[in-house]
Amino acid sequence: MSKIIYIKCGQCQADNDSSLSYCSKCGTPLEAHNGDSGAGRRIALYMLLVLLVCAIIFVFFYRMSSDPEDRTAGITSEEKEKYEKRLDELEAKLRDARKKLLAANITQDSEAEEQPDVSLDELKVNENVIAGWVRISDPWDRQVRKFRAGMTRNGWLALPSRACLGGNKWVFYPDSGGEYNISGGLWIGGDKVGLWQITGKSSNQEISELGSWNTGSPVSWISLESDNEIDLITMPAGPARGFFISTSLTDDIKESGIFLQNGRIVGWTFGKWLEEGYMWPGSDGADLEHNNWVTYFYDLTFAHGREEKFAMALSLPNNSDALELLSAFVSGFSLQPRLALKDTPEYLLTKEIIKKMRVLVTRAVREGSGGKVVELLNSRVLKDIADIYLLIDVVRIMADELGYGTAISEIEDSGRYIATQSGGEVPALDKLHLQYYQDWLDSLVSAASIDNGWQVFNSAKSYYPDDPNIHLSGVELALLDGDWQEAERLLYMMEYPSAYQDRVQLLALRISEMKGEEGKIVVNFTPGSSRITVDGAINDSVNQNFLIDTGATFVTITSATAEALGLYVGAPRHTLSTVGGTVKASAVIIDSLEIDGWVEYDIRAFVVDIPNRPGLGLLGLNYLGRFKMDLNSDQGTLLLTPR
Repeated sequence: MSKIIYIKCGQCQADNDSSLSYCSKCGTPLEAHNGDSGAGRRIALYMLLVLLVCAIIFVFFYRMSSDPEDRTAGITSEEKEKYEKRLDELEAKLRDARKKLLAANITQDSEAEEQPDVSLDELKVNENVIAGWVRISDPWDRQVRKFRAGMTRNGWLALPSRACLGGNKWVFYPDSGGEYNISGGLWIGGDKVGLWQITGKSSNQEISELGSWNTGSPVSWISLESDNEIDLITMPAGPARGFFISTSLTDDIKESGIFLQNGRIVGWTFGKWLEEGYMWPGSDGADLEHNNWVTYFYDLTFAHGREEKFAMALSLPNNSDALELLSAFVSGFSLQPRLALKDTPEYLLTKEIIKKMRVLVTRAVREGSGGKVVELLNSRVLKDIADIYLLIDVVRIMADELGYGTAISEIEDSGRYIATQSGGEVPALDKLHLQYYQDWLDSLVSAASIDNGWQVFNSAKSYYPDDPNIHLSGVELALLDGDWQEAERLLYMMEYPSAYQDRVQLLALRISEMKGEEGKIVVNFTPGSSRITVDGAINDSVNQNFLIDTGATFVTITSATAEALGLYVGAPRHTLSTVGGTVKASAVIIDSLEIDGWVEYDIRAFVVDIPNRPGLGLLGLNYLGRFKMDLNSDQGTLLLTPR
């Protein structure tokens, strides 16, 4: 019979079996002893194994580095690969020995049976821990996140809440294969970490159980992401965090991992998700019951918010109607976000959604639905989305579909609002705003729309008082309005860049010509044409189109014009020669004839319907003789200066 050795606890004086590392009564660490235990023999054996492997590696490196010339002489690349492979095998054996030594140190049970041979492919890093991946998926089976986790014997996993946001299906995939749904656990709204459990519990007795953390005893930490391990460290107890107690981490602990104490899992670290460690102070895993469910976590943290709407829209087929997809995204912006920016999956970030919306806008326009895009992305929606470049896309469509006025109004309303919200000027928006004002004024000048042109000019000048293009449009409007004085005032009130000098000189010439034409009748015609016509108002009531004919002695009007004027037309007694031949005509007196603002009175005329010239009268010498005529065929102008 082997002799039983007892060790007295220095704290409570209780006698303890020499195989224990901590007092069975108070939990205080026991002093080292030399008892003849199975654990001691195993530790000695593993230490001997470690020393043996170290010696082999030392000899190997010594031989490899002692004489470089002898070492490389005659060694082929194939032999070199063999040496490197052997070195890797030796390093793997050393790591395996260290892990077994740590496991023996943690267990320290002299009466326990020898542990079964467990594959490192099945259990990550430590033979007593199930490691794997947690996949968080949304209702449309899109992967939200994937991260490392370690599980206890009864299927418990501590998971960071941030990493689980946005998913209603959580699955644990052990490194050894298979998958297990995570159904419920211990979590209250606001907790940064929850303790969750897989649906099918493990009963493997070799796997570490969840245990209550003894704050006064050392723990070991094992990474779930690499081979990093830290043996027997004491972690400080911090504030309570939900069901856990937080602990500050050293610089050596930066990855997801688990804390082990007396062979049990007592805490977790979460790498990039949390800067603190979370230690379990509660009951053992077998004694715990759920107080929450994954579906409730989803409802409380994610459902019925903007991000869920976006996720739903992203689940629609890519070949769906562009407007349908666009409308689905727009509906998301009508809801408030549920997630903080740092917790939002990248594919649900507003900037990523807007990128997709801009592609859909382009697609909808190509499909001929530009007008419907403008209806869908109205001012209210654009302000809710508050993206200046999406607004610019829509404004361009407005200019094509509804005209410059609508596009400019949208820029001055929604555009300025979004720019103010973003806290600064937006050069791209200002450039488009100015361009549309310039294009709009050019189109109004070309159409000789004077009244509307002045309204747009005054509005444009309020935004861009120093823009030369807009300013010269005002000069052109004044010339169209026949006001050379205003045109001259506008033209010379500012200096122009060299690129505008040709346009400035042309306008100055037009002003000079208009000044010279003041007090004259100006008749414009196609340069080089021998046929010159002009409109005149007879008796301030009826318009008549006249052909200027210096070969005709008298003015003629048509019978329709005479009838419209109510003139008495007697029997035709006069014979006239016209371009259409000899005709009989009756004479009448015209009280007044106004051409280009100039009025002449008491003009004798004949009533004649010229063959093959319906509706056309002649402006003969009895009218033209009252003026000095200046004809410029090359420029297409006829000036009639009163004598």
